[in-house]
Amino acid sequence: MTTSSTTPSGLTALLGSLTSSSAANSSTSTAGPLITTGQINVSQLVSELMTIQSQPLTQLQAQEAGVKSKLSAYGQEQSALSALQSSAMTLALPSAFQAASAKVNGSGVSAVVTGTPLNANYSVVVTNVAQAQSNASAPQTNATTVVSDTNGAAAGTITITQGANSYSVAIDATNDTLNGIASAINGATGGAVNASVVTNGNGTAQLVLASSNTGAANAFTVSAGPNANTPNTAATSALTTMVASMATPTQLALDASFQVNGLPLTSASNSVTTAINGVTLNLAQGGTTSQVQVATDPTAVTASVNSFISAYNSLVTLTNSLTNYDATSNTASVLTGDSTTRNIVGSLQSLMNAKWDPQGNHAISYLAQLGVSVNTDGTLTLNASQFQAALSANPAAVAGLFTGVGGTSGTLGLASQVGNAAQAMLNSTGALGAVQQNLQAQVTYMNGQQTIMQAQLAQTQASLTQEYSALNAQISAAQAQQTSLAGQLAALPG
Repeated sequence: MTTSSTTPSGLTALLGSLTSSSAANSSTSTAGPLITTGQINVSQLVSELMTIQSQPLTQLQAQEAGVKSKLSAYGQEQSALSALQSSAMTLALPSAFQAASAKVNGSGVSAVVTGTPLNANYSVVVTNVAQAQSNASAPQTNATTVVSDTNGAAAGTITITQGANSYSVAIDATNDTLNGIASAINGATGGAVNASVVTNGNGTAQLVLASSNTGAANAFTVSAGPNANTPNTAATSALTTMVASMATPTQLALDASFQVNGLPLTSASNSVTTAINGVTLNLAQGGTTSQVQVATDPTAVTASVNSFISAYNSLVTLTNSLTNYDATSNTASVLTGDSTTRNIVGSLQSLMNAKWDPQGNHAISYLAQLGVSVNTDGTLTLNASQFQAALSANPAAVAGLFTGVGGTSGTLGLASQVGNAAQAMLNSTGALGAVQQNLQAQVTYMNGQQTIMQAQLAQTQASLTQEYSALNAQISAAQAQQTSLAGQLAALPG
């Protein structure tokens, strides 16, 4: 038999050396042994290698987060600038300075501004208010007793005529009480003439008909007669007797009769929208005279200007916050040092401080003349008392500064200039719109690059896993051989 020349003691020393080397390698790993019972921890090794391989992707994701943060900040700027643009264009309309209120001295009428009336005083004399016709029957036993006479229960047809409309109501044993008759009438007239039952203090009841609308054109008549089921007069006498008692209205249908500054007028309704342009008169009492004063409402106009200033201040305050730098903590904001936002606010500040209509010679050409002052942070404050004093003294000049009315031909008012400037900045080619498009393009590109890098990393991870798994298989085979050899050596004699 042939045997190896290596002595048992020499092999034992060699195996001990290999074991010591394996143990020494295991002790150098701080995250856990890379050799476990002689094998590689593939998942841990590949994970650590992939952390290194993924660094470019991690850096790109961080860059994208920064771009998205700027894009979000610009989105806030866009919202604030859009709000300013909308407010400015509203203030650029002459109607913004035509807000009026109506004051009434007297009890016969009330007035509400519903449009843009001219300032004026009106004398309103109300002769009579408009009325809706009402008719009532003679008292009956009560609301639920059958209407009848010596000829029997009421039966036949009630006819109500109102203008060109006629309503026929059949009365029979199913509805021959006052309550039944009222319900039948309401079902037939569709609300044009309403029926109700009124109970008196002594328990008797009356049928009441009333037109739903005022005015002479809504007068109606009521009559009764037989129908196919009650062809003879005797059978309908109870119904005709009751309806005949309603022939004379308890209240006539009347148009309102009134005068505005001596001009005689009538109206089918007590709500009059055509007597004074932009004002609704509500006639309340006849035989009265009231004075109505329509004048510019300084509170409403001030609120409109304040809304414009508030929108401007919101933009300035937001920009200050997004571009702030805290020197104490050396902390920058998301848009610190950004030229786009500085240019936007700078352009608008120039408009706010500029003279309106440089070619003209106007009583009011600067916001400062209206009580608008600039605060240290760039926001504006409106002195309401000073503004309303200027509005009272020269309303046309105040309106002209914002609307451009009364200025040199082709010159826009301040509000129009601000609105147009804001719109230009928001456009896709404008100062803000262009930056937003550029940043969005960067985000799109980075997303594409990340997709490519993630696919490459997945391939790398699969390759590394396959490589070290194969190495593990080789190590396992070597370990099996080592075990077999050790057994053979142990079996050798002494």
